[in-house]
Amino acid sequence: MTAYLKRMPAGIAGGISRPQDLTVEPVMLDSTNLFSAYGLGGKYSGGKFVPIVAADTAAVLAGIYVRPYPTMSQPDTVRQIGTGKNYMGDCMKRGYASVNIGGDASGVTLGGTVYMRVATPTALSPLGAFLFAADGANTVQITNAYFTGPGDASGNIEIAFNI
Repeated sequence: MTAYLKRMPAGIAGGISRPQDLTVEPVMLDSTNLFSAYGLGGKYSGGKFVPIVAADTAAVLAGIYVRPYPTMSQPDTVRQIGTGKNYMGDCMKRGYASVNIGGDASGVTLGGTVYMRVATPTALSPLGAFLFAADGANTVQITNAYFTGPGDASGNIEIAFNI
């Protein structure tokens, strides 16, 4: 059990935060090209929803990979059904979801500009991760998204996408 002394977390990366205001579509995932986490941007390639890769542009962003419920991690699913056996996932096309920006999100303001990492990934900020500050040529601005206010010190924050 966890006791929250000051503030509850601002969400779980990839969790839908406002279920009444969204469009989520089932998509075919590629078992040979896994997302590293929920809450990352994705694109279509070969008829499947796959992670963003280096040098992609903002124009390829098709949606946000969100958590289904109940859920299992992609590696666990691949172990059960096997590589080369693709399976379904969820892509949020429009709505509100929690993402993790890889650092303290408590200073992000309502309406904050959203950037997506397209180069030089790190463990805390993989390709397709959303950020509140540009990182030169490593990020692209996502003009149809904004942050809905301060997040938490662990980097969790709500994003409005395609609203």
